[in-house]
Amino acid sequence: MTRVLIAEDDEDLRTNMVDILELEGFDVIAVPSAEEAILACQTHSFDIALMDLVMSGMTGVEAISNLRQENPFMAVVIVTAYATVDTAVDAMKKGADSVLTKPFKSVDLVMTIRRSIAEKQLLKSSSDIDSDSVYAALANPLRRETLKSLGCHKELKFMDLCRLVGVEDHTKFNFHLRQLKKAGLVMQNERKIYILTNTGQFVLQHHNLS
Repeated sequence: MTRVLIAEDDEDLRTNMVDILELEGFDVIAVPSAEEAILACQTHSFDIALMDLVMSGMTGVEAISNLRQENPFMAVVIVTAYATVDTAVDAMKKGADSVLTKPFKSVDLVMTIRRSIAEKQLLKSSSDIDSDSVYAALANPLRRETLKSLGCHKELKFMDLCRLVGVEDHTKFNFHLRQLKKAGLVMQNERKIYILTNTGQFVLQHHNLS
């Protein structure tokens, strides 16, 4: 069973998150502060932690290194109402695997957890994500179109992506896909089908890609 740690100082939201996730079959422990989340990690192992960004005391981002000392392979999602691309990149540089923006729907919460855990298994930690490589990836219109296509269709095979983006030169398109993967925006799942990472989803939602 997937074990989830939640650190959220809003009691109503915390209870709501626990209810949603327990209905989905997750094993959940919820605490009101980052400090208590760190203590919980000393006695339990977790697959993923959902950390509110702003709490009294230590912030969710500040707690990441402590959490990872206890659970090195745990995915970490920062939850915040004040999300920008810069917030996301900063959180990921400090070791977060993704950022979830408040308010969120229950389906987004569950999808983010499942995707983050899958990414953790497929990719090395995104802690070395580089904001320059993200913005460089977005500077190219073909790559922006690739992100938008994946945002619309959720998952696509290589040939379908080529067709949607309108590229006939597969070698050239492979190069652009590699740049998107290197920037942590796109990944291939276990069936080798292209999907957006959490970072890619976030960037698509919060960056004008027109």
